[in-house]
Amino acid sequence: MKPHLKPLVKQLLVDRGVRRPGAAPADSLGGPVRPRPNGWFCLAFSDELRPGALTTRRLAGAEVVLYRTGRGLLRAVRPHCPHLGAHLGVGGSVEGKDLVCPFHRFAFDPSGTCVRTGYGLTPPKASLTPYPVCEANGGVYVWWHALGLPPQWEVPVLPMDVRQPFSHDTFDIAGHPQDVIENAFDWGHLPALHGLRDLDIEGTPEPGKPVSTVTATARGTAMRGFRPSYTLTVIGLATIAARTQLPRELGTLYVLLHATPTSPGRIELRFGTKLELNGVPGLPARLGRAVATPLARLASTVMQRVASVDTGADLLMWHHQQHVEAPRLAKGDGPIGRYRQWAQQFYSEPADGRAPTRPPRNRVSRAGE
Repeated sequence: MKPHLKPLVKQLLVDRGVRRPGAAPADSLGGPVRPRPNGWFCLAFSDELRPGALTTRRLAGAEVVLYRTGRGLLRAVRPHCPHLGAHLGVGGSVEGKDLVCPFHRFAFDPSGTCVRTGYGLTPPKASLTPYPVCEANGGVYVWWHALGLPPQWEVPVLPMDVRQPFSHDTFDIAGHPQDVIENAFDWGHLPALHGLRDLDIEGTPEPGKPVSTVTATARGTAMRGFRPSYTLTVIGLATIAARTQLPRELGTLYVLLHATPTSPGRIELRFGTKLELNGVPGLPARLGRAVATPLARLASTVMQRVASVDTGADLLMWHHQQHVEAPRLAKGDGPIGRYRQWAQQFYSEPADGRAPTRPPRNRVSRAGE
């Protein structure tokens, strides 16, 4: 990162994103409102929803209540109780397998059905409206579609240890998910913004496929037999997952970046780092394996802080970027044009020009069912 950018990046990271006047309802710098993409969007890291926990997150202009039952089942529902409209995320609680409304203590089982009232009388025929939800790669994903359609594809599962959590941060900035995910195919910014040079980069998004892959390998002389390389997995217009294999098969470093649309012109950036070690050099194999996980967790926390500074340069760009519909591309930019064509598969417009007020009827869960 260029030295003159560091003070600006530092301020952005401290503020966790600055709401500039006029950022909504228009895109950053007052551009026209752009449609929201369809797909799976990460609303939380898995460790933010332990058994019995409940939280409220924003997705595409609406609120979503996320909760996990005492036995670990993950659920996502519309926030208001069908009884008299209390907000389930404000004072609501998870009691065993049920979500309990704070207003009249109506309880809803994991299927969303009202199973009891606070009066001990027969419950009404009422149900919560669920969102499709799944858990993958240390994150909680919720499906959103402009036409209210059910999930059209699944989030790919990366080969990581789900028992170890990510070290993570969340930033509220101006921007659009498509511009964030474009980073995976904007190869020209790597030397210009991050100082990364001598990379062989390959990967072009395939039309009609919601997941794409990019690989980058350092050229030149290998360092002690190790030539740094990483693989990027692009999941819709929502996630960039970077996987780096460490030298001598010591382990794997994962860096995940999630872009979630919250309101017109605003996104939440969830950024996580996780180091998985197979052992520790210099220690006997058995002892090395025993200390690898706690050491990796400590190292992940440190690496998250270091990586946040570098990623902060990207956040600074996105926060002040204006989308150029017809960019004047140059040699060395990377396959940006192909990426933008690929991105069009994630958009659809409702017949009446408005987004639906209800999420899809069906629910998908890979969290214990």
